[in-house]
Amino acid sequence: MNTSRRIRLRDIADRLGLSTSTVSLALRNHPRIPEETTRRVMAEAQALGYIYNRAAADLRRSHSDVIAVCLNDLSNPVFNEFLTHIEDELRQQGRTVFLGVAREDRALQNVFIRSALEYGVSGLLLCPCHGTTAGDLAAALPAHLARHFPCIAFSRAIEGARIPQFVNDDLEAGRLAARHLLEAGHRRICWLGGGQSTSTARGRQQGFVETLRAAGVPAPIICHGPTSRAFGHEAASRLLAGTKPPDAFACFSDLIAFGVLHACHTLGLVPGRDVSVVGCDDMEEAAYANPPLSTVRVDKGAIGRGAATAFLRMQAGEPIAPETTVIAASFISRATIRQAPFR
Repeated sequence: MNTSRRIRLRDIADRLGLSTSTVSLALRNHPRIPEETTRRVMAEAQALGYIYNRAAADLRRSHSDVIAVCLNDLSNPVFNEFLTHIEDELRQQGRTVFLGVAREDRALQNVFIRSALEYGVSGLLLCPCHGTTAGDLAAALPAHLARHFPCIAFSRAIEGARIPQFVNDDLEAGRLAARHLLEAGHRRICWLGGGQSTSTARGRQQGFVETLRAAGVPAPIICHGPTSRAFGHEAASRLLAGTKPPDAFACFSDLIAFGVLHACHTLGLVPGRDVSVVGCDDMEEAAYANPPLSTVRVDKGAIGRGAATAFLRMQAGEPIAPETTVIAASFISRATIRQAPFR
C-alpha cells in the first residue's frame, strides 16, 4: 500500500472484505454493527494509522454526531453525575459530547452556544446558569437557527422557554425535607438555601416553607448563600453558637449539608442526636458522610437520560412538545435525623 497518502475507508474495507458503509459505522461504534466486526475494524484502522474524518462524514450526512452539553458549574459534583448519565446515553447511540462550562456566567454561556453553532454541532443540552431567562436563550439561539438546532434544558428550568425541559420535582423535594423534620418533632428549623436565581432554589424553598406553614409551626430561619461546604459551615457555626440555636437544618444541597455536618463536629455536637440535618440531591458522597446524610434524592439518571433520549428523537425528526417533564423526588433516610421526637 502507498503510505505517502492518507489512509481511506476504502483501504480498510478492502483489507477486511467489508463495505465502506460498514467500516464507517463500526468506526463510530454504531450499535447496528456486531461487536466482533467493530473490533476487527478498529484494530485494522489502528494498524494502518487511519484517522476518521468526522467533519467530512458529517457534511455527507448533513448533520453532526457531536452534541453540545453546557453545564452551569463543575465545582458541584452533582452536575458531573448528570453529565455521566447524558454522556452514557449519547455514546450508546454513537454520539460525541462537545462540553462547555459556563461557571454560572450568562455571558460565558452565550459564548459557548455561539461556539457550538460555529463548530457545526447538531444541537444543545443545557443546564442553565443562574438567572438564565427565555430572552437570554432567544438572544443566543435566534428562531431561524433554533429551527435547525434542537435545544433541551435539564436540571434547571427556564421559565417561558419554548423548549423541552427535564427537571426534578423541587417543590416536592422541599416538602419531603420539611415533613421528615416535622415528624421528628422539630420546631426551630433553619433553611440554608442557594439563593433564588434558579428554579431549583425557588422550588425547594417554596415547598419547604409552605409545608411548615401548613403545619402551624414557626416560620423557619432562612439564610441564603453559595452552594458550597464553606457556606454551610459558616452559617451553621454562627447559628449554633447563638442564644437560641436551631435544632434542625434543611439544606438546599448536599454540599451545604456537608458543611453543616463539619460545623456540628467542630462544636462537639452529634448530627442525628443533638442536631438534625437534611440535604438534597443524594450525591454519591452523601452515603459516606460522617454520619451518612439523610437527603432528598434527585433522580439524576432519569433527568439526564431523559433529556438525551428526547434530543436524539428530535434529531431523528420526531416532534417533541416544548413541555417540562418533572421527575419525582424521594427521601433517603440515613443517620442525620433524630428518630425520637425532640423534647
